[in-house]
Formats: sequence, C-alpha cells, structure tokens
Amino acid sequence: MTSRHMATYPVIFVKGAKACPICEEDTISDRLVHGGKNVYLCNRRLLHRSHPYRKKMKPFNGKQELRNPPKILSGKEVYEKVKNIENNFGKPYKRSDGTLYKKRFIFLDLPYWKHLSVRHCIDVMHVEKNVCESLIDTLLNIPGKTKDGVKARQDMAAQNIRPELAPQIRGSRTYLPPACYTLSRNEKISVCECLHGVKVTQGYSSNIRNLVSMKDLKLVGLKSHDCHTLIQQLLPVALRGVLPNHVRGAIIRLCYFFNAIFSKVVDSDTLNTLQRDVITTMCELEMFFPPSFFDIMQHLVVHLVREIKICGPVFLRNMYPFERYMKPLAAYVRNQNRPEGCMIQGYIAEEALQFVNEYMSNVEPIGLPTSRHEGRLQEQGTLGKKVVTANSETLDQAHLYILQHMVDVHPCLEKHQTLLSAQNPSKGERWLAMEHNRLFRKWFSNEVDNELVLEREKVSDEVRWLAHGPSFHVLTYQGYDVNGYSFYTKDQDDRSTMQNSGVALMAMSMSVASAKDTRPAYDAQPYFGVIKEIWELDYVQFRIPVFRCMWVEHNKGVRVDRMGFTLVDFSREEYKSEPFIMANQARQIFYIKDPADEKWSIVLHGKKQFVGKEAMDEVDDELPPFSSGLPPTATDDVDDFYLRDDHEERL
Repeated sequence: MTSRHMATYPVIFVKGAKACPICEEDTISDRLVHGGKNVYLCNRRLLHRSHPYRKKMKPFNGKQELRNPPKILSGKEVYEKVKNIENNFGKPYKRSDGTLYKKRFIFLDLPYWKHLSVRHCIDVMHVEKNVCESLIDTLLNIPGKTKDGVKARQDMAAQNIRPELAPQIRGSRTYLPPACYTLSRNEKISVCECLHGVKVTQGYSSNIRNLVSMKDLKLVGLKSHDCHTLIQQLLPVALRGVLPNHVRGAIIRLCYFFNAIFSKVVDSDTLNTLQRDVITTMCELEMFFPPSFFDIMQHLVVHLVREIKICGPVFLRNMYPFERYMKPLAAYVRNQNRPEGCMIQGYIAEEALQFVNEYMSNVEPIGLPTSRHEGRLQEQGTLGKKVVTANSETLDQAHLYILQHMVDVHPCLEKHQTLLSAQNPSKGERWLAMEHNRLFRKWFSNEVDNELVLEREKVSDEVRWLAHGPSFHVLTYQGYDVNGYSFYTKDQDDRSTMQNSGVALMAMSMSVASAKDTRPAYDAQPYFGVIKEIWELDYVQFRIPVFRCMWVEHNKGVRVDRMGFTLVDFSREEYKSEPFIMANQARQIFYIKDPADEKWSIVLHGKKQFVGKEAMDEVDDELPPFSSGLPPTATDDVDDFYLRDDHEERL
C-alpha cells in the first residue's frame, strides 16, 4: 500500500495489537511485559450475555467480561475500505532503457465487490498446525518452544493471575510450580510411548514413530500433515490417562472441533452449536493455560465456523494441494534467473502432453507420471500369492456366507426359510436361523439342479456355478486392494511398519432385550476384528475374494467410554463359526493400545486411497473418532484447578 493511500484510507492491520483480519479495529489484545508479545484473551466476550463464564473473575483475568462481541463488517463496508487501495505486486525488473519497472494491480470499482462478505479465507491448515505445535510444545515442555516458561509465569504474577503458579526463587535457582497442564516425566514417557507405538494404515500419514524422540521425550520434524493427524486423531488418544480430567477434556474438545470442521460432510444445522462449543472450549483453555499461550493463531480458531458458513467445507479450500504442487513446479526450473518463466513453460508442456494422451487414449503414454494409486479401486491381490487346499468345514463357512450375500440367491434364501417355518411351526426364530444355516447349502444345490432340468433357461450362469460350489484349491494372499483400501493379514502386519489388518463391518444382528423378554430382534451393529487370511474362492467362471477374520465379541468386548472413544478387548474372541466377510464389505480401521488400560485398544478409522474424482464421490467414508456429545468440563466443583501436587516442580 503506498504512503498516499495510507494517509487517505483506513489501515488494514495484519500484525501487532490488531492482528485479527475479522475483528480488525475491534480486536482486543494485551501486551505481555516480560514475554514481549501480544496475546488475545477476549474469548469470553463472544459468549452470550447470560453465560456464567462472563461473571467469573478468578479463573480468568480477575475481571468480569461485560464487553460486546466484535462487530463483523458487511460486504459493503469491506468494499468501501478497499475499493481505491492501490497495491504493488511482483518483482521489479529493468527495462531496455535501464529503468526499474514493477507490475501493478489496482482494485477496480466493479459491482460484484459490493456483495463481498469476506476479503479472504483464513488459512485453516496453518492455524491447525500452529495450535497443534503450541499444545505439544507446552505439554511436553520443549525448551525454547514451550509457552510456559519463567517469563510466562512472571507475566501471570504481574497481572495477579493464579499467584500460586508464580516463579519461586530459591538461592540461585528459579522453580516453577507444576500447573494443571504440566506433565510429569512419567506422563511424558506415557505420551511418547503411545505415539511411538502407533502403526497407521497405508496412506494415512507419515510413520509417526519417526517423529518421536524417546531420548529427549519430544516430537521432532513435524510437517503440516503430521500436525493435522496428531491433533485430530492421535493426540486425544495419547493424552488418555494423563492430566486432570478438566484439562484433558478441554484439549480433547478442541481436537474434536478440528476433526468436525475438516469433515467432508458438514451439517449446516449443527454449525451454530459447533460455534458455541468452540468458544466455550477456548474459554476453558483460557482458565488453565497461561496468557502467553494465546497468540493470534489461537484466537483465529473462533472465526473458523463463520467462514464455513460463507465459504463452504474446509477440505475444499485446504492449502495442502498447493503446497504439494510446489514440488513439481520447482522441478520445472532450469534457469535460476527466470524461475517463473520456467514454471509456466514446463506446465504448458505437460498440459499439452496430457491433452494429446487423452485424445489418443489407446496409445501408451511416454514421459507422463502415473499415480501410485492407479488401479487401487479394483479388486486385486498384492502380496504373498499362494494356492492351498482348504479344510472342508472352513470352506463351507465361506461358501455359505457368499450365498447369503448374493442378490441372485435371495429368492432361494426366502423360499428355504419359508419351508422351514411351515415344517416347524413350534420352533423359535433362533432355532430356525441355525437350522437354515446348517441345511441351506445342500438344499440350494438340489434346488438349482431341479430347476436346470425343468426350466434351464431361467437359471443364470452365476447361480449355476454357485450351486456347484467352490474349488477346494483356494488362492490366498497376504495383501489385497479393494474399494480403495490396502488390506494385509495380521501376519503381514507384524512384519510391516503399517497396520492394514484391522477391519470393521456393519451387520444386522439378532439379540434379545432381556432374560424375561426372549423375543429376538434384529438391529444394525458394528463388528470389529483383524484379518487372519485372505482367500479367493474359485467358482470356475469367476472368483470371489473373502476375508477370514478374528472377531471381537460385541456385547462385552466392545464399549464406548464417556469421551466417545470406541474400545475393543481382543481377549474376548467370538463368532468362530462365522469368520468370513466378502472383501468389498470390509471397512478399514486400525487400533491403538489404550494408554490408560492396556487391556483395551482404541478404534480409529482408516483412509481410502482414491484416484481422481472418486475422492469427491465418497463422502460418507470418514467418521470422527469421538462423538459430538462430549461432556462439559466440571470446573465449578474443583477448587484447585491450577496447581498439581502429584508430581515435582521443575527448573
């Protein structure tokens, strides 16, 4: 912005006391004397007027919050501010006469600017990265990076905030009392061991254990996507069993918020609730963490829901694709004096080759990169191909499961069930279901043989070969790609740095309400297990892949805790007579040992590896690891939220 326009038009602040691009001149900040930085402790004014946090004094800054929320500028007001601002962009270069010339861009007075409601989108990726790094550095007390040092405590003492946490000088040393967010050495070891032991699915993220330094008890070399994975999925798991409940609950709710706004499907009816929840969460963090923790990135979190309402879901405007594309753009550069021209020339050349390749679709492309995910949506075995002779009992279990899930066989299934009910009217549904499973394979084979004799043209080839049954010689694999997932067997997982053997299935289950009410009822239930074997059953004309799994008993081996985590107990194995599922029914998950109780493992959902537009077609694949109904933090009945007396002070 030129000096002439700075004198004439209002200044749009981008740093310092008025750093928020949404609040602008209405931004409220404090300057820390010892820390030498601006902090933004104004979250309470975003609450509704009757919220109890507005009247609390001791947990915050010793004052009640009576100020109104910041006024958000309308599109017309934004337009009036920027309509005549002149900006100079670009790199100056010499003209032929030796003078410097700089390209110039001027905002034009066009009608569509009057409907502009925001001047730009907040970069959510870097907000998430900075919030994650601040949390991890403060919790693990990383020297030089933590927001809780001697200067932070001195600023708290100067503002008369939580005097019990003030630095204590003893001789030549200064001690910091352990705050409620301070981890002891044993708790740091627990967090780092949990993250070091994580094995995620293929394509989920980088290898997390490479980021954990057990020697120094810290995380090193975090990239943007590593922070994305940590704050949304792994950090809430690693914090289980450490920190007081009120602090841990507030951090987990913040993690849930980021998980919710990055979802591919955002329910517009829940956005107002999500906005209220995140403001309350930031106020609770303000109760526990020092003022130095709340820089501008923490403040911007409260504006993210508003931008979703205006600009749409976050995943559609992420910075990840642009940052990734910088690598191929940098590879185009051959002349360091003209990098922009090299990028343009290289991009146009590749675009032309891409067009020719699509125009001549039957020609093998030369020189064009192919995606490493090419063909991943097709069913194909990938590892450990081998032919084995199957046990007859196990083969019958797999064959029965396939018959029960083939559309062309459904009329025969219904017919057999009707016959059994008519022949045994006094038997209950449970007995009929077991008898149906025992007799159906043989009955189906005889039924198809009779139809082949009487009405051969009405029997499809698929039904005829299904009635014939599969070959005893079964093709097995250690790895299999289907529906965009890469599945491994448990044995292959044990030799791998990834965990691809976890599997989940949503199925109809028959159960009884109680001991008195024995009438069976059917309900959809999730089942969790691991893949033991991968088979391809040979029906001569076609093959059907199935997974033989070890399943966890649903009633006592699966539970959901009060924070919404799903946990499974692998010592409770069940459903040994029904181990098979069809490969295209499997949904990939992975497990992390619960740091609070090693008997249980926490369920987290895997990630599909899509090709092209399929990434946009599948919007129901991801589920958050914890529910939206998280309990509120119980701070009203806690007298000592700030000081921990269960571990040592630190220097």
